[in-house]
Amino acid sequence: MVMLPGGQEIRARLHARRQTKDGWQYQVGFLIWQDTAGGSVEAVEHRAWVSPAHARPVPGISYDHVPTRRASQAGGTALGKGQPAWTVQHLPHRPGLPGATLIHVVGCTPSPQTLDREQALAALRQPRAAACRECGAAGSLTDHKESPDQEAQAPTPPRVPG
Repeated sequence: MVMLPGGQEIRARLHARRQTKDGWQYQVGFLIWQDTAGGSVEAVEHRAWVSPAHARPVPGISYDHVPTRRASQAGGTALGKGQPAWTVQHLPHRPGLPGATLIHVVGCTPSPQTLDREQALAALRQPRAAACRECGAAGSLTDHKESPDQEAQAPTPPRVPG
């Protein structure tokens, strides 16, 4: 359950949890309405990292399957050279939206394809590729610097329920 600004509580899906120096954060997703190019609306998933003050477990639900990153795993600094610390998400072409590739820090978005630092940097150099802004993948790849223009043009496709 997630507490929204204004006090409304809604049911959300827990995608990941991470421990930071300041405590735990939870990546939650919930459905909202979004206008389409055709003038109708569709449900899309909005994801955000929230603190324990804004999330609580649903009684009777197991969260053992949720990707969890402890402070010792955060930021990729505790991983040895060549060890996977990033994942890749291939977003398919949809009407009106070209396909794209997003690079994530492990634990942000589940993916069977993990990447080490060099692979993640190579993937980011491909057309229509961007680092996820939610998990700070670009910041964890310290050699990857984007100009403000490149960042503004990076694809930010809508999340789909999954």
